[in-house]
Amino acid sequence: MPADTKCQTTPSEQKTIQFEIFDSFDRLKSWQPEWDAFMESLNCEIFLTFDWCRLWWKYYGDGRQLRIFVFRHQSAIVGIVPVFFEKIWLGPVFIRAGKIIGMDFTLATFSPPIKKDFLQEVTQKFLGSLARDYRWDTFHFGPISGIFDNFDVLLRLCREYIGKGYNIRDHSNVVQTYFMLNESWDSEISKKQLRIIRQKYKALPEALEDKDAPIALRFASAQDCEQVFGRFCDMHKKHWQKLGKPGHFGDFPGAGQFHSEMAREQIKHNRLRLLEVKKSDYILGYKYAYKFGEYFVEFLDARLEAKELNRASLGTIVFCEQLKNSFEDGVRCIDSLRGKYEHKLRMGGKMFPINNIFISSRRFWPSIRIRVFYGSAWLLNMLYYNIWYRRIAPRLPFKRRPLWRIWLRSNMFAKLA
Repeated sequence: MPADTKCQTTPSEQKTIQFEIFDSFDRLKSWQPEWDAFMESLNCEIFLTFDWCRLWWKYYGDGRQLRIFVFRHQSAIVGIVPVFFEKIWLGPVFIRAGKIIGMDFTLATFSPPIKKDFLQEVTQKFLGSLARDYRWDTFHFGPISGIFDNFDVLLRLCREYIGKGYNIRDHSNVVQTYFMLNESWDSEISKKQLRIIRQKYKALPEALEDKDAPIALRFASAQDCEQVFGRFCDMHKKHWQKLGKPGHFGDFPGAGQFHSEMAREQIKHNRLRLLEVKKSDYILGYKYAYKFGEYFVEFLDARLEAKELNRASLGTIVFCEQLKNSFEDGVRCIDSLRGKYEHKLRMGGKMFPINNIFISSRRFWPSIRIRVFYGSAWLLNMLYYNIWYRRIAPRLPFKRRPLWRIWLRSNMFAKLA
């Protein structure tokens, strides 16, 4: 057993579950195929695959304490819970917080990677170890994907097993959009919307010199991934710069380098779906997404900025091409990430709530610090993000800096003030 692991076993009258706790991805490298196969068997998101967690930790793990819980029953993995702990200061107050890997600094959500038949035992052992072996004031179990169908059970188990020394709060004030691909790619789209889509396709050749050229789809390959990703980033940035905003790669610290390396790693496993859409000599746009099992997550898009193409609505056309290809690729569910967007709903998207579980200490001094910290996080979110970053900074004539790291680390607690 590696030196940086612990191993514990449940009582013999229960299901015999062993778990090991790792503090390094290097020790788990040989387990990567088993790790990823387990995640895929549960229809989990790509965000908790081995390379996603490893690279996220590489870019955003500084100053944080890594702990990866791996649960087994009769040598087979039945649960993987990768977490980290950190100390967050807001002015004169701090909290010791625990979180799931990958759930800040990015737009990820996750379905808890625990086999349903072992959810009770794994939750009990995980929470028992948290309460017994680690020092923390608050633990954020989230954001949990809207389509995870055992949230109520998980919440009940947390309340049952964490103990009397802790408070449990669940919270949901954000939604995410999914597209369910059933009989065909357009099965969830209304007839009215399909007529509008056909009109946009018809308007496209009228705006281009070569009216007869077909729409050509091309995915980035292992050989040209870096070049295609670079063109996509340039087009994405130009779109947002035109609107006076930094866009995703300007908003989030290190996002450009993180996603570029992630794309290069995931294409080795045939998961990257960086779609380039062309017609004649025009690159109409891009869709940056990943496929994992039967699930598909679309991150970002970009489209050609040209007035003569406005009537054709390139965003709609590129999205439709992605839908068609996803269906042919064996995808049955597309995660379109957070937010309510009317155009996605018109295209057949369905909204689900993103859920969160917050566990916090009831001890006197920690509970006081927690309350003050939550209030400070709310104030920071209001003054910095809502007023300065969203309203004032876009009107000023200078280049905007990425979001503050302290806001990214603390804003999930602002909703609890």
